[in-house]
Amino acid sequence: MVVSPGDLRGEVTAPGSKSFTQRAVLISAFSNTPLVLDNVAFCDDDLISIEIAKKCGLNVSTSKNSLRVQGEFRHPDSIFAGESGTSYRLVVGLLAGKRSIVDIELSRQLAGRPIRPLLVALSERGLTYRADDLTLHLDGSGITSGKIRIDGSESSQFVSASILFQSMIGGEGIVMISNRIVSSGYVNLTANILSRFGPAVRETENGFRVTGEFNHAPLSLSADGDYSAAGFLFSAGLLCSPDGIVVHGLQHNSDQPDSAVLQMIPCSSDAAKEDSYTVSKRQLEQITVDAASNPDLAPPLAVLGMFSEAGCRIMNPGRLRGKESDRYADIKRLARAFGSRIQDSGDLLFIRKGDSGRYPELLAFTEHRMIMAGIIAGIASGKPVKHSNVEKIAKSYPSFLSDLKRLGAGVDFL
Repeated sequence: MVVSPGDLRGEVTAPGSKSFTQRAVLISAFSNTPLVLDNVAFCDDDLISIEIAKKCGLNVSTSKNSLRVQGEFRHPDSIFAGESGTSYRLVVGLLAGKRSIVDIELSRQLAGRPIRPLLVALSERGLTYRADDLTLHLDGSGITSGKIRIDGSESSQFVSASILFQSMIGGEGIVMISNRIVSSGYVNLTANILSRFGPAVRETENGFRVTGEFNHAPLSLSADGDYSAAGFLFSAGLLCSPDGIVVHGLQHNSDQPDSAVLQMIPCSSDAAKEDSYTVSKRQLEQITVDAASNPDLAPPLAVLGMFSEAGCRIMNPGRLRGKESDRYADIKRLARAFGSRIQDSGDLLFIRKGDSGRYPELLAFTEHRMIMAGIIAGIASGKPVKHSNVEKIAKSYPSFLSDLKRLGAGVDFL
C-alpha cells in the first residue's frame, strides 16, 4: 500500500476500545450475564473474545456496531486465543476460576509472550498446566479458594486475570501484589467493568479484595472510544492538519489509562460536544510519555518527537520490548528511517527532529501500532511511502486507513 501526504481535515470517530470490549464480553460469558454492548470496533482482538464466548456455549449475535451475548456457560474442550494477549491472559484466570480442563491454542507470536508468572500464581491454588509448542493445557479441577500472589511489575494483565479468577471462585477473594503494578490503569478498568456485573473490587494495603456475587440481570453497556487508537489521530492532526481534525467518541472521564494523552499533547475540547477533541498543526513543546504506564501511546507520540524540535521523551523504554513486537527497537528504527535524532540511555529514549530530509521508500513493520506509526510518519514527511503488512492494523483499528482517506490522505493499494 502507498500512503500519500495531504493537509488532513475533517471529523472522525475513534473506534470502540478493544480493552473494554474484550473484558465485557469475557466477563459476560463466564458469569452467565446477558449483555448488549454498543460501539464495538470488531477489531481482530474483539473477534477473538467473541469466538471464545461462543466456544463456551454462549450465543453471540452482532449488528453494525453492537453485539449481544446470551446463554449459559459450558466448559470448552479447547479455545483459540489467536494473537490477543489480553484475551489470552484474562481467560486463563477465568477458566481456572471455573475449574475448567481445557486446551488453549495459540499463534506462534502469542506463544512467545510471557504467561508463566500467572500460571505459577494460579498453581498455588491448584491449577496444573503443561505447554506443548502452540498449545497450553490447563487443568483447574483441583482449584481451591484462597489468596493469589502476583508480581505487579510483570504485567497488569496478570493482576487483572487474578482478580477475575477470584470473581469466579466467589466469596471473598484476596489478590496480594508485590512490586508496583505497571500500566495500573488497566487493572482499574478491569475492576470498574467487573463492578457493572456485580462483584466489587477494593484496593487494600497489599493488593485487592474481590467480594460480592454476579447480578445475572441483563446489562447494557457501551464501549468507550479507544484513546490508544485516538493517539494516532491526534498525532496526524498535530503534524498534518492546518485546519484541524475533530475526534469524536472519547469520554472525558474515561477509565482508560491512555486517556492520559490529553495531558501530554495540546488539544481542545468542544463544550457543545462532550465526547469530542480538536487537534491542529502547531509548533510542539516537548512531550513525555512513560512506557511503564502507557506503552501503547509510545509509538504515536514518538512520531510527534520525530518531527519536532522539542522532541519526545520516552521513559522506561525497556517496557516496550514485551509487546507484540520489540517496540523499543522498532521505534528507533522508524526514527532513523526519517533521519530523526536519537539519544538512548537505556532508562530514557529521546527522539527529536533531525537535520536531514530523509524518508524511506518502504516501511515493513509487523506490529499493528508500529505500522500505524509508520503511516503517520510518512504523511508528516510530505512524501509518499509504501507500507507492507497493513492487514495487521485490523488487530486494533480496522477503519484506520478509511478514516485517513476520508480526512484527506492518499491511500492506494498496490
